[in-house]
Amino acid sequence: MLNAITPLEGISERETYTFSAEGIDLQSLIFNLLDEILFLNDSEGITAKSLTVKIDEEKFRASAVGRGERFSAKTHETGIAVKAVTYHMMKIERTTEGYRVLVVFDT
Repeated sequence: MLNAITPLEGISERETYTFSAEGIDLQSLIFNLLDEILFLNDSEGITAKSLTVKIDEEKFRASAVGRGERFSAKTHETGIAVKAVTYHMMKIERTTEGYRVLVVFDT
């Protein structure tokens, strides 16, 4: 999602950001986490080049650490505008490496 908004090859890992999300099930947790990332990008210009996410599957909580920087029109390329995260066609698959998530964004 963030790579679509601002191509990440132009983002430096200058700052560290932490945030969290909760849900009532895994689907709502992933939705809320992505929605929080989008909110921070929209409201504060935070663009994380890398994200480390820890998920507590029993309590449906997630904590995330992002490394990146704030968007600047002077130094960063603008991609597409993502308006919202949706539940439409959302699929979550657990793999040996973590999760594979399919999400449709409203642009």
